[in-house]
Amino acid sequence: MKPSALLSMIILAATGTAYSGPPSLSEMAVPALAAELCDGDASVRQAAILALREMGPGAKAAIPALAGRLRDEDRYVAVDASQTLGKMGPEAVPCLVQLLGDEAPGVRVLAIQALQQIEPAAKAALPALTERLRDCNASVRQAAVLALREMGRDAKASIPGLAERLQDEDPYIASDASQTLGKMGPDAVPCLLPLLRHRQPHVRELAAQTLRQIGLEAVLTGSSDRR
Repeated sequence: MKPSALLSMIILAATGTAYSGPPSLSEMAVPALAAELCDGDASVRQAAILALREMGPGAKAAIPALAGRLRDEDRYVAVDASQTLGKMGPEAVPCLVQLLGDEAPGVRVLAIQALQQIEPAAKAALPALTERLRDCNASVRQAAVLALREMGRDAKASIPGLAERLQDEDPYIASDASQTLGKMGPDAVPCLLPLLRHRQPHVRELAAQTLRQIGLEAVLTGSSDRR
């Protein structure tokens, strides 16, 4: 492929125009674009990421290279890589789960956000996401809480971990955990009842609010079912 043709595809993707050439040409473009992810210029890396995003799951061969860009020194490139991985489908889950153990909190957050986009395929990542509820970094814990919220009752195995987060030292995380538990339905009740006797008033309050939310959800669901 001529460099000018590859550059044209990158520009088309960066401006929001999907590339619609022959499949064989697309297949040829993926490794070439993946190689550009290591370019020394951040704008080139970003353009290549956007081009791969336009290709979606058809660019799954670039998943390992995209996963590496979550560690990019340029924050915008890293965020774009996360969003692009979220478009790759289930094939991206194993790489993203591995990155949940990265030493950099920012990388862990971006991996969680990518998994959140892949849901429901990210159900396979539920144990790893639940483990991040105890992360030492508050941003990671919050990202995990929000990702589990998107999964709703499919994430009910995370209920005990979410209930622990009602006691989080960060009030925003505690509040988010309450709202997430409210989406879990009656399965969350046994973990919430003991918290009504917690020594901290704010924990008791959050537990009561969550139980109220579960009750309202049940009423609304029942009304919808009767229609």
